Amino acid sequence: MPTDQRVTVEAGSGLLQIQSAAFAEGQAWQVRAIGRQRLLVESEAAALAMRGDQAGAGRLSHAVFVSLLYGLVAQKFDGLMSVDLGDSVKRLYFRSGELVFAASNLIDDRLGEVIYRAGQITLDQLTEAAVQVNRTTKFGRVLLESRVFSSSQLWDALKLQVTSIFQSTFLYDHVYVQLEPGQHLSPTAVAIDEPTVTLIDDCLGYADLYRQFRLRLDNSCKMAAVDFVLERIGAKPGTFIGDTVELVNAHPSIEGFLEHSKLTEANSLCALFDLLNHHIIRIEGYDTSTRTLDTGAAVKQIRSLIDAYHLIIDGAKKAFTAEGLEFPVLDIELFLDQQYSFRRSPVFVLQNGTIAPEAIVSIFTKARTSARQAEVMANQMQGLILFLLQVIGDLLPSGKGWELKRSFQNLVT
Repeated sequence: MPTDQRVTVEAGSGLLQIQSAAFAEGQAWQVRAIGRQRLLVESEAAALAMRGDQAGAGRLSHAVFVSLLYGLVAQKFDGLMSVDLGDSVKRLYFRSGELVFAASNLIDDRLGEVIYRAGQITLDQLTEAAVQVNRTTKFGRVLLESRVFSSSQLWDALKLQVTSIFQSTFLYDHVYVQLEPGQHLSPTAVAIDEPTVTLIDDCLGYADLYRQFRLRLDNSCKMAAVDFVLERIGAKPGTFIGDTVELVNAHPSIEGFLEHSKLTEANSLCALFDLLNHHIIRIEGYDTSTRTLDTGAAVKQIRSLIDAYHLIIDGAKKAFTAEGLEFPVLDIELFLDQQYSFRRSPVFVLQNGTIAPEAIVSIFTKARTSARQAEVMANQMQGLILFLLQVIGDLLPSGKGWELKRSFQNLVT
């Protein structure tokens, strides 16, 4: 059934009456339960194609969905996973357990929308290219013919679109999933730069950050742009950052922003989170306190490294102030941006250089999932500390930086 086809459902005594123009006379439909609160209505042809062991469907919590993805990788699954998020359906294609393609029926997930949000094209370029798209000319072809993108840039954009669609499935508390095995279901394939298991880890880390951000917001929070940061990065109207900031200024409440945003609620909140992450906006009434966190054995080393980082940065800021210098928080942000793709970084810092509470929660959450993840997060924190020590040594004058650096070395060795 077309996704834009209106369907009405009326409950009667012992029956449901479903009305739609798509139900042709004489066409047989079948209904089966998915979980306790959902019914799947499918045509007879679709039901036959999915009969028996050919497909499985069900309602999954976030944690079970992630476990299923890890299992598909381990079992080298070939086939299609359809993920119904309520506001959209995402289709993930796997070959030998690796993600090779993703598709979506959501406007936010179209190629032009994805690269516009990534800052790779302007709104004018998006609009101009979109009007040239038809059944035979795709958006990517328009970018190539207009020389907005080269072939290599378009290839990278397609990879970004696939990973963005994949990441979006991690942002919901529950999803409806259907699996269909088959080696030749993918319409095409894109070579992702990293193994799917690593992609799952990264997306899970970002989803943890997103959830903590969402929990700390309420409708009373007010937003405002940080003008000097906007001037520094040169965000202009017609770019995604410039247009989002304009919407923030027009509707500074969380409720008002979400009501007037053209993106889904999840993508709108992701946009706000990214702006807050880069200090482009500030949010008044936003809970930035460090909550009571589990410091069990699985995260004991990481807890120590986080404490060491904050101890070092407190001493460094005092030393920079004594020398009349500004502490280079921007250098730390750039280091983190270079280590990870921006939207999937498990670590980000506040304007004073301290690690944000959401990031700490995310680090601990990932560390508790497995010994491998605990080691990964410990290595990332050690890398950040070593970079901080290098900055101290390089930027403080008269040898004071190297002296201070040596005094902190024992915290990470």
